[in-house]
This record gives sequence, C-alpha cells and structure tokens, in this order.
Amino acid sequence: MKSWILAVLAIGLLVTVACSNSPSEPEGGEQFFVGQVAYQNPDVKIHTFIMPDTGIVRFEIVELKGMVGDLEPPEGFTVSVGFGLGFPIGDECRPTYQSTVVEGSDFSFQLTANEYCILLVDAGTLVEGMVVDYLVSLKGD
Repeated sequence: MKSWILAVLAIGLLVTVACSNSPSEPEGGEQFFVGQVAYQNPDVKIHTFIMPDTGIVRFEIVELKGMVGDLEPPEGFTVSVGFGLGFPIGDECRPTYQSTVVEGSDFSFQLTANEYCILLVDAGTLVEGMVVDYLVSLKGD
C-alpha cells in the first residue's frame, strides 16, 4: 500500500514540475481580435487579455484589408495602421508600446502577469473614406 501511495505522489510531482516549465499562454490560450480602423476616426476598439503568469506573447497581424467604399486601394498602396500595447484604465487603453504595422507584422513581448490591452488606430496612413478590417492573433511563444 505504501509503494502505491509513493508512486502516486511521485507522478503528481512530475506533472507539477512539467506544468511549471511550460510557456505561459494568455488566459484562454490563443486569441484572435477583429475590428475596423477608419480614416481619422477617434472611436477605437480596445481588446483586453489577461496574462496569468510571466511569459512571452507573440502577436501577428494576420490581415489588414483596406477599402474606400467598394474600391480596394490602388496597386502598390500598402495598408498600415498604428498598433498599441498597454494597460487598460477604465474604458481606455494606455499604450506603453506603439508601432506602425502592416499585414504580416509579427512581434513578441515578454509580459508579466497582468491585464493588458491592444488597439489599432489610423496612424495618419489611411486615405479619406478608408476603412480597414483587421485580424490580430496572440499566443504564447
């Protein structure tokens, strides 16, 4: 009987050690954020996520599709928007990191356990009447 209890304890210890060495994921695992950015529109959609532990999080701008009415941008026009990562304060997102991104942009951050937010905005690169649909993924790296 004692050897059975010791075996169960040893397996429990191994599982605990294995789990504690795994990379940290945002709460809920991989997440996708969708929304729109409009030309000079001050209304910004804020996306929040929780990091339960310290870890590396990878962001990818999966899609940025810009349209002016029913028209696509002219050939050679690269759709870019402002990306911000920071902390939610009330109904706002206060970015501590900001960059201009394009479709396919891919970057990672070392984040501590906390609640975070991201937002995408017109960084002055959109043309009048343009609306950009976006898809952003984030996952533990």
